[in-house]
Amino acid sequence: MTVTATKTDELCRQSIQAYLDLKGIPYTQEDHYLRLKDHDSLVVDTRVTPSKPYETFYWNSRGVGGNLFHFLHQYEGLDGSTAMKTLEKIRPALSRHEKNMSRVVESKPRVYEQWRYRGRQPTHASFDYLTKTRKLSPKLIQEMYKAGLLRELRNGDAFFVWYDHQHKEVGGDEQGTSINHQKFGKRGTRKKVAWGAKKHFGFHFSVNFGNQPERLYVFESPIDALSFAQMHAKEYHGKQRFLSLNGSGSKVETITKFIGEFGVPKELHLGLDTDLGGFNGVLKAKQQVDWLKSLNIPALNDMKLVIDQPDHKYKDWNEQLQKNQDKSLHQQSFEKFYQENKNRFIDKDKAKVHTQKQSQNQSPMFKSYTHAMQH
Repeated sequence: MTVTATKTDELCRQSIQAYLDLKGIPYTQEDHYLRLKDHDSLVVDTRVTPSKPYETFYWNSRGVGGNLFHFLHQYEGLDGSTAMKTLEKIRPALSRHEKNMSRVVESKPRVYEQWRYRGRQPTHASFDYLTKTRKLSPKLIQEMYKAGLLRELRNGDAFFVWYDHQHKEVGGDEQGTSINHQKFGKRGTRKKVAWGAKKHFGFHFSVNFGNQPERLYVFESPIDALSFAQMHAKEYHGKQRFLSLNGSGSKVETITKFIGEFGVPKELHLGLDTDLGGFNGVLKAKQQVDWLKSLNIPALNDMKLVIDQPDHKYKDWNEQLQKNQDKSLHQQSFEKFYQENKNRFIDKDKAKVHTQKQSQNQSPMFKSYTHAMQH
């Protein structure tokens, strides 16, 4: 069957928000804008006007955007032919869902309600997922349950609890334990932040060995933080804190807010993913650290920045743990990390960082660091 230009436009211009809802892709809503939880630089504009007759998205960290067709290509990684077939297949479901979608924008601030995230016993679903699928230590997971940092929700999902400096519960990460790629896409599981959770915050825990200087280790997810702690926490003395950004490596403002609430560490270690998002996250974190040091506060001036990424053949620390082949720790200064990684993210075939028109251009952030390193 031949698809006409008009039908092609209709398929490509279907609701992005409806697709996110149907696939369980988590986002936050601010007026007409949706911001994805797992890539918070990806923003969807749900406004439909005569000059913009369909919903659009823009992925700031990658410099790409467009309609739902482009979203499937950039976010889900589908080629053009597969994306069009997918759009045609899900059209009825999207149409039905869009009719029932609420367009009301809430004016009241969201408040975290702990009762909505009550735990249950026993914890077989979350325990089995974390230990058998993610290969985390049963002893470590039991300790998380016991400390109140982890519980199993009524739907069987794992819930990583956030506590502020007064040990008040202020949010949490919900990690699905049932794998369903048809429903949740490439991630395979539900992953979202609790409704009304504290802004610029995340899951964290501490490990104490001796009285040496404190280190703060930062990761993109609770499971990555636990994976690193399982592999390397006992290699160091002193108090160690582990923090999850509960999303993309671009969400670095969480780091400065956390330091402001819990104090300045002697060393800040970045254990972000080895993909483009992790690379940009490290660059943005370096900008934040430079800004903090410009305040001329002695403790901040003395804070050391260390990059603790896994080997590039692994996406993140949990993947390295699951492979159970390489538990080595590759620490780097920012300067060495930058020199070794900058060329990995220029080629669009490797990183998909550019559109066709932008394929010969470097990102503004890349240019700024290239200039800084040369002068």
